[in-house]
Amino acid sequence: MKNLNINLFQPTSLPEMESAAVNVLRTGNIANGKSVNELEESFSQLIGQKNFVAVNDLTSSLIISLHLAGVRAGDQVAISAFNCLQSTSAIARLSAIPIWIDIEPLSMTMCIDDLKSKLSKDIKAVVLYHIAGYPSDSEEIYSICHSFQIPLIEDCNNALGAKLNGKPVGVIGDYSVYSFYPTRQINGIEGGILSTPNLEKANYAKQLRRFGIDPQSFRDKRGEINPNSDITEIGWSATLNNLHAAVACSQLPTLSIRQERTRVIAKRLTDSLSSLTKLHPVQPIDKSIPAYCVFLILSSKRDDFLVHLKKHGVNASCLHHRNDLYSGFGKGFSNLPGTDRAISEMLALPCGWWLTDMQIEKLLTIIDEFHKIKH
Repeated sequence: MKNLNINLFQPTSLPEMESAAVNVLRTGNIANGKSVNELEESFSQLIGQKNFVAVNDLTSSLIISLHLAGVRAGDQVAISAFNCLQSTSAIARLSAIPIWIDIEPLSMTMCIDDLKSKLSKDIKAVVLYHIAGYPSDSEEIYSICHSFQIPLIEDCNNALGAKLNGKPVGVIGDYSVYSFYPTRQINGIEGGILSTPNLEKANYAKQLRRFGIDPQSFRDKRGEINPNSDITEIGWSATLNNLHAAVACSQLPTLSIRQERTRVIAKRLTDSLSSLTKLHPVQPIDKSIPAYCVFLILSSKRDDFLVHLKKHGVNASCLHHRNDLYSGFGKGFSNLPGTDRAISEMLALPCGWWLTDMQIEKLLTIIDEFHKIKH
């Protein structure tokens, strides 16, 4: 069973992606073109949310969302310490201060009690990371945030396709962000997208993603720079190019097929692991459907299990590190017992749509073999 190469992540690679890329290259409209607008409109239909703004990556989508939420240098932002640097680095880039929130390890969701205990008038935004596509209770967290008049940003980095109470994850917050990194549900080569129900904010986001330029007035009738067009706030170089947008768009018609295959595999793993005593699947919260970017389990024998899996060619992973321990975020260790348990016991297993039936059977056999080993 060695050299199975059962991958934890695998970039989507489809013939239609290649065709879309070639078509854009042939037109020469690589930087600008209709595909960016098409992607924004398609996402609006997919999520059921208005006002999407495509950008060059997830971090940019968070930087712009935080800025629109009013976060400035020295302000505080509440966010889970068990997180991806794609997300937490946005806070550092704005010279803001992270307030680290604990998680519930059994469900891998933001700890609501810890959030309540740390919210104050000094916190200007809450970033809710749906870890590995497992939804947190965004409805309750939104209610808590708004009782403090604090904007909520849903970080749907891995959560495209996840649902809570029958609604797509990402429709509750004041802002939501998604990733088109190669190993996400949509492979845009790179890219991201943000949304907000506030049309005025969305239009301003479109200015900020391109240096702060107002596209309606920046060029005159000749196509030259209009000397009378002011830039009142300098933004970022964060536009999504037409090539990446076209590649992302090409995957949308078949997205649901891949997502359903992933859910079927996740259920197979859940059913198979339910009778095991050493390995415990992370339990999604009530009325939620994860996107299952990966399949999360908890085990007191995690490190031994990880060695066993990798020995047999299964690319499992501990996924994240405590971000509050990175000195770049400033000094200070937070008391986060739920996060500590996740760091020591949580493991991500492959469950992606690309796994063959034979690979799934072999993965289950490898898991069963570990369970029979006396430790």
